[in-house]
Amino acid sequence: MKPWNRACCVGLFLTTLSLVCIVANAFLLVPDGKTWSSDQLSMHVLLMPGFIGGGLMVLCPGFRMVLAAVEHPNWIPCSCWCSVFGMLGAIYCLSVSGVGLRIGPKCSINGEWDYHFQETAGTYLKNDTSWNLCEEPLKVVPWNVTLFFLLVVSSCLEIVLCGLHLVVEPIHAPGEIQKTEDILGNFQRRAQLTETSLTARSFLLAPGPQPGLPNPCLPGINSLESTLPLSEQRIL
Repeated sequence: MKPWNRACCVGLFLTTLSLVCIVANAFLLVPDGKTWSSDQLSMHVLLMPGFIGGGLMVLCPGFRMVLAAVEHPNWIPCSCWCSVFGMLGAIYCLSVSGVGLRIGPKCSINGEWDYHFQETAGTYLKNDTSWNLCEEPLKVVPWNVTLFFLLVVSSCLEIVLCGLHLVVEPIHAPGEIQKTEDILGNFQRRAQLTETSLTARSFLLAPGPQPGLPNPCLPGINSLESTLPLSEQRIL
């Protein structure tokens, strides 16, 4: 695959993953499909890991990678900077989502809003019978577990894509670009030689002047023929 095609593919994949993170973070703001006040939501949801980190900080570099590979003349440095910026956003999303998944959601048990699964150090993930302890929001535990897990997986993929792109392109892209330019140069030279050969062949195979028509190669004789009588022109 050509290097600029690889950059376009990486940019498109990053754009798709960033949109997944944005949608997942939007659903985290409405646990159980209802709106809640900010003090009833988990702090890790309010930090917007999917919207800021895995979302916008990856979405913008994803678009920029595609544009740089398509039209930017010096696309390799621009693409690498995009990978660095996107990796930072993905790391932020992974860190916050991982901590939020370990601590658990904020919910109400016996009228008390708190992080009731914080002391379990993540073991509540294996004990799904305790998920029904939360009274409000009713299904907040499976809701947060599913969406935070989706953010963790998406951010990991974003880190892998950005890291591979950052390592592979500066090493392999210049050689592949030079190889492609050499191929194009050879093709252009062959096309010029073919055009020259066809021009010379058409000149050699061009028919001579027809009788009664002016000879383009002998303008002096043509002018002389025009001044002679008709009988002498026939002799010429």
